[in-house]
Parts: sequence; structure tokens; C-alpha cells
Amino acid sequence: MDRTEDDMKLVGFFGVFKQSFKTIFSSKKIFAQITLAFILPLAIIFIIQMEISHHFFWRIDNNSLPYDTNGSRKATAVDWLYYALFTFVYFIFLTIFYFLSTAAVVFTIASIYTTREVIFRNIMKVIPKVWKRLCVTFVVIYIAQFIYDVIGGVALAIIGVIFVYSGIVGAVVFIIILILYVYGFLYLSVVCQLASVVTVLENTHGFNALKKGKVLVNGKKKLGMGIAFVLYGILLGLIYVYKWFVQYGDEISGLGLIWRVLIGILCGVLLMKLFLVFTVTQTVLYLVCKSYLGVYCDSNGVVFGV
Repeated sequence: MDRTEDDMKLVGFFGVFKQSFKTIFSSKKIFAQITLAFILPLAIIFIIQMEISHHFFWRIDNNSLPYDTNGSRKATAVDWLYYALFTFVYFIFLTIFYFLSTAAVVFTIASIYTTREVIFRNIMKVIPKVWKRLCVTFVVIYIAQFIYDVIGGVALAIIGVIFVYSGIVGAVVFIIILILYVYGFLYLSVVCQLASVVTVLENTHGFNALKKGKVLVNGKKKLGMGIAFVLYGILLGLIYVYKWFVQYGDEISGLGLIWRVLIGILCGVLLMKLFLVFTVTQTVLYLVCKSYLGVYCDSNGVVFGV
């Protein structure tokens, strides 16, 4: 990195992205290896999940698409059992490759930041040291996000039912609650992302890592939430483009198979790059938060004894 520890606390919104891209391009070889080994499978798993979910719900939902008039039927218990099994397996593989990519990227950036030589072999030595801690942290993160989504979803549903016939007033109230929900989601996401970095670089995990992430984000909450808002916005945009031009490209956009395949590949490549930027920016944000609090990266930390 081209900044000192004291300079890092002054890095703002655009500075985090600038520093992230500089870090990636300054070590293109190692990040290319990480991307091919861990992030490419993550992107493929994500797309497979979208495809299987699309075909499952399209096949069983009579009202999913106005032009789907053939072959629609009600879902059976066996259908839902297969889909639940697939979803369970999907989350297992998603978690595995997510914590592999997180451990690899976080260790790489920490090594660059502390001017240590980083090679792919050293990265593979780090993963066995942190995978158990990351598993515990990810379980806690999933539980926290599940509880928040359930509470938020129920609140939005209740408010939607209550104010459905209230005209403009009901719409305004619903939008306000939705904005509050998104605000809380972004804040929780930043805390969880910092907790993942903390788990790799520090000797803490699980709920304690979440608490540490909450402490780190103090003073940089707007910065972290702004970054998360942009990256999640890009992710939603990619998902929308994929659904519109690939999954429904034939019926809605009138695209041929070749164009749909090309757009699908492009979306996959962009998704892969986005996942890399996501992980790099959360690590740079961690360093910014640490510098802001006057606590710097320990070059003798747990993961550096490789």
C-alpha cells in the first residue's frame, strides 16, 4: 500500500475504492490466483443457484409469468423437499468458498500492508489456522442476519397489510419503514464484514468478533454504509440484468441463445470481479477503522506465523 498507518485514518469514500483498486493492480498475480481458486467457484455457485431457483419457481407458479401457459402445476411436498435440500447444499458450498476467499484476500492485503512477501503457498497455510474461527463467525452472522430479516420482513408485512387501503399515507409510512430496514441492513452488513476480517487477523471469533466489528465501525459508520450501499446496488443491478436478458431474454427481450449466453458470461465475469472488490474493500475499511481508532495492524498477529 502507498499510505502510512496515520494516513489510512484520513481515507474517505473514494479513497477506499482507490486504495482497493491500487492494491489489486499492484499485486495482480496473487489476486488472479485467489480469484481463480476461490472467487470463480463462488460466482459459479451463485449463478447456479439463480438458475435452479428460476426454473423451479417458473415451473410450479401459475402466475409467475403471463406468457407461461404450458406445463405449470402446483408444487408437491417432494418438490419443496428437493428444493430445500438444494438450498441447504447451496449455502454449505457458498459458505465454504466465501470463507476461503475471505481468508485469502484478508491475509494477502494484511501481508501487503505490513510489507511481508505473500505467495499463494503461504495463503494455503493460513486457511487451516482460521477456518474453524471463520465457521463460528459465519454461523453467528447467519443467525444475526436471519433474525434481522425475519423481524424486518414481518414488520414490513404487517405495515403493508394495515396501510394497504390507506392511499398515500400508507405508501409513505411503508417507504419510511423500508428505508429504516435498508439502513439497518447496511449497518449490520458492515459490522458482519468487519467481523469476518477481525476473525482472520485477530484471535477472536463468533459473537466477540461481531462486537469488535461494531466497535471498529464507530466513527466510520457512514463511510462503511456508503460503500456497502454502492456495492450491493451494483450486485442488485447485475442480478437484474442477468434475469432480464438471460433468464427471460427470449420471451421479454427477444434475444437469441447466443446473445443470452454471451450476456450470461459477461455477468458471471463482472460478478466474480465484484466479489473480489467486495472482499478487498471490506479489508481496506478494516484498516481505515483501525487507524481511526489509533490501533494498527499487528505484523506478529495470529495468521502471520506461516
